[in-house]
Amino acid sequence: MTFEDLPPNWTELPLSTPNLAGDVVDLVLSESLRADNTMLMLPCDDQDIGLPTPIALEDTDWFADASQRREMVQALAEIGAPSAVIAVSSSRRLPAEVVTTWHDEAHTAFAATSTRLIGFFCAWSGHVNQLPAPR
Repeated sequence: MTFEDLPPNWTELPLSTPNLAGDVVDLVLSESLRADNTMLMLPCDDQDIGLPTPIALEDTDWFADASQRREMVQALAEIGAPSAVIAVSSSRRLPAEVVTTWHDEAHTAFAATSTRLIGFFCAWSGHVNQLPAPR
């Protein structure tokens, strides 16, 4: 996934369009934001089109305890967007178990607020991966 693959009209397309959300995550999460351990939320309207202002929370402690994770993700979920894309990022690839805990927490929090989670991504230097939806 790379921002170089974005079509010229990407801002007009739903982020639920196959492969589009990952390319947008790659565009928005610069290498410096990734190095700052940034959690990204791309809020979207009811047609999954990204709203103009992404939310980037820098200096995220990816090893935070469960209550801190829950509080942070819940705050994003309570923004009340109809749908959203979430990404966690770091300069290096985060351990799979860390990403999985944030992924599960996000799905739980967003489901409780009726905000549809379009996708959950993990980004690190030069990479963006989408995690499959939990079963």
